[in-house]
Amino acid sequence: MGHTMRVAYFSPLAPQRTGTSSYSEELLPHLCRQIQVDAYTDDRIAATQEVGRIYPLYGYRDFAAQHERYDQLVFQLGNSPEHVPIYDLFRRYGGVVVLHELDLSTLLEAKALRHGDGWGYLREVRRHEGLGPFLRTAGDALLRGQWAAPQLAQLEMKRLVGQRAAGVIVHGRAAREHLAAHYPEAPLCEIPVGIPRPPAIDPTEAREALGLPTTAFVCIAVGPLVPEARIHVAMQAFARLSERRPGSLFVMAGEPAPGYPLHELAQSLGIAGAIRLTGHVDLATLYRYLAAADVALSLGHLKHGEAPAGLLRVMSMGKPAIVPSHPPYAQMPDHAVVKVEEGASEVSQVVAALWALASHPPLRLSYSRQAARYVQTEHALAATARQYAAFLEQVSTVQVAEGLLLREQAG
Repeated sequence: MGHTMRVAYFSPLAPQRTGTSSYSEELLPHLCRQIQVDAYTDDRIAATQEVGRIYPLYGYRDFAAQHERYDQLVFQLGNSPEHVPIYDLFRRYGGVVVLHELDLSTLLEAKALRHGDGWGYLREVRRHEGLGPFLRTAGDALLRGQWAAPQLAQLEMKRLVGQRAAGVIVHGRAAREHLAAHYPEAPLCEIPVGIPRPPAIDPTEAREALGLPTTAFVCIAVGPLVPEARIHVAMQAFARLSERRPGSLFVMAGEPAPGYPLHELAQSLGIAGAIRLTGHVDLATLYRYLAAADVALSLGHLKHGEAPAGLLRVMSMGKPAIVPSHPPYAQMPDHAVVKVEEGASEVSQVVAALWALASHPPLRLSYSRQAARYVQTEHALAATARQYAAFLEQVSTVQVAEGLLLREQAG
């Protein structure tokens, strides 16, 4: 009987509200069918773990006493304060890192504030990059009142990928191409995000449960409502659609960013009564909103290296989506999403697309079917887990071979 790989898997988990925690909660059950996994997460969450998880759950502090039992370590690394302990463990032990985006500046700022090690970062810049970058980084830190300047983020990416990573997993072509160009020595693998099959929910029943009009044309935007999501552009287009199709409704499922004046914009556009801002919703409620919607608007700019996971979840529910024509959306089939060009005519293009989808149910149905088929074919969660396992086996095989070679040379 062959050896089953044993992996330590580091990630935020529910109830922490991060994209990485949702991702891991969905991936882990599938990954456990391929390899033996112990999950490590926030110490308080691990201490009060839910009964019924199919994988052992430990706190980050538990790892030091049992790290030698594992064949491979996997670190889910995102750009938020919740990932600071994962980042610290990765820097100490190395392993396979999953980069959900390529800008880690927020994480590094949080680490500096948490550990008070801003001067330590500057010393690293001086040692690795020289006097010029050191002076520029120090000046930037003083001006911004923050330690994790862009130069530091770039330095850390160089160290993480080029020096500590046994392997790197990303979820998109742009991230893979960027890392391959800058760190050609790093073992690199592009693996689809992995989207679970959605629940079957009757749209009419979903609208009744959520208190939505049963006959309205319902648009939806999903995810963090931040300026980069460009919800204000979607609202402008919806306002013009509402003039032609009164009674339409725009649901924004997510928490608005502080200072992003969505309420004020709705008032100025005259659509305050046609907007529903849900705030944070759990996954079951989100699926009900998606079932109730007719069309999704996803016009935002993704962070560097980020995959459109929220959009893929929308598409998995068979919802037509209007998206920008630039990457990573450009790689999606034209028959699965409606693409618009950014620029002066963008709002008019979105209005035209909304009107066409609202007025022609067969067209809407065609995009619905193709969207769901695309996600099922290209982003099946079980296939993502298999690719994880294959890459981890590959990395471990290389590490064993390199270890044998070093021993032979030393002997």
